[in-house]
Amino acid sequence: MEDGVIKKAEILVEALPYIQKYQGKVFVVKVGGSLLRSPETFENVLLDIAFLHAVGLKIVIVSGGGPFINEELEKQEKEIHFVEGLRVTNEEVLNVVVDVLEKVRNDIVQALQEKFHSSAHSLSPVDGILMAKKIHWQKGAEVIDLGFVGEVSEVNVDLLYSVLEKNIAVISSIGLSEEGTLFNINGDSVAASIACNIVAEKMIFVSNVRGVMRNPDNSDTLISTLNADQVDLLIKDGVIQQGMIPKVRAAMECLNAGVKKVHIVGGVPHAMLLEIFTSEGVGTEILLEERRNHE
Repeated sequence: MEDGVIKKAEILVEALPYIQKYQGKVFVVKVGGSLLRSPETFENVLLDIAFLHAVGLKIVIVSGGGPFINEELEKQEKEIHFVEGLRVTNEEVLNVVVDVLEKVRNDIVQALQEKFHSSAHSLSPVDGILMAKKIHWQKGAEVIDLGFVGEVSEVNVDLLYSVLEKNIAVISSIGLSEEGTLFNINGDSVAASIACNIVAEKMIFVSNVRGVMRNPDNSDTLISTLNADQVDLLIKDGVIQQGMIPKVRAAMECLNAGVKKVHIVGGVPHAMLLEIFTSEGVGTEILLEERRNHE
């Protein structure tokens, strides 16, 4: 028998204890919008998620869509403006954000159903899955009006659990206020809020980078494991910067709320499966303790 065939069997055997451990557990997966632009990457990520669901995990997908939103705003010659990573969202921009994120969410559901034969369910803002309130952003003494930008005030956990009984739940980062106003919410924050409220087993950020790097320009400097003290120090030293900052801060929020582990993965095919079902992993694992330990 060929060594390659035996190796495939060994990989499946290595995955078995992890599959047994995580059956029935909830994983929240935030998929960055930049990944969805490549058809090949889009399919690879959804194949991983379909596999996780097929072996008995309950999966919540929070879908990003920033690049698609920017493209549509440019087509409509509308201004693109951010304040510390948050998109300034007037009524016209909000309409674009809602339309684009709805399309992305529905494309994910359609691909899961038609290409991978997975049961998936789209949860829209009007379903009341995310209740939101307006952010009042303050920088020093200045209060900045970001428009229709909000934060999660409540997650409808009962609705989410009912969907997860049989389906992969797919959610976009739009919340609904008690008055019926829609708010644009940071996707990482949405994913973290859901993971905290449902006390997920794992929170996984899938992005276009492999994880946290000691040198952001060198992918060979991947940091395999981080704890809270290291996160604060690396932010202070400028090692963790830009879009990685909200991810690691969201990670700490999740861990403090009882989520077991947070992973940041990306950059290689099937990164999620390698990170979850192998002892070494391929991304950055963030813990309340120091060591990488899947058990």
